[in-house]
Amino acid sequence: MSNPHSHHGPAGEPGERTLFMSALGWIGVMLVFAFIVVVAYLPNRPASPDAAAAAERYEIRREVDREQRRLIERYQWEDANAGIVRLPIERAMELTVEERRRTNSARLTSD
Repeated sequence: MSNPHSHHGPAGEPGERTLFMSALGWIGVMLVFAFIVVVAYLPNRPASPDAAAAAERYEIRREVDREQRRLIERYQWEDANAGIVRLPIERAMELTVEERRRTNSARLTSD
């Protein structure tokens, strides 16, 4: 005969009340763990980047952009001894197109 106060079901299996209490216990353990993590993390979380550092990075980027623009918009000797000149990008594209046209027309006339 079964004891009405027993928390075990037939053949030693846990009863519904025991399973319910175990589930509540595990949920409680997880909630306590989550609470500890949140409490430990919040005071130690990394600070957001401040505005001064962001402004400094922005100014560095603008300086690099200005230098790059200067390099692609002006004539400059790359190596005067070797006769190598840096051309503005627009002029270099024009010369490339002209050279291609001459090469293609020379090829067409020789065929």
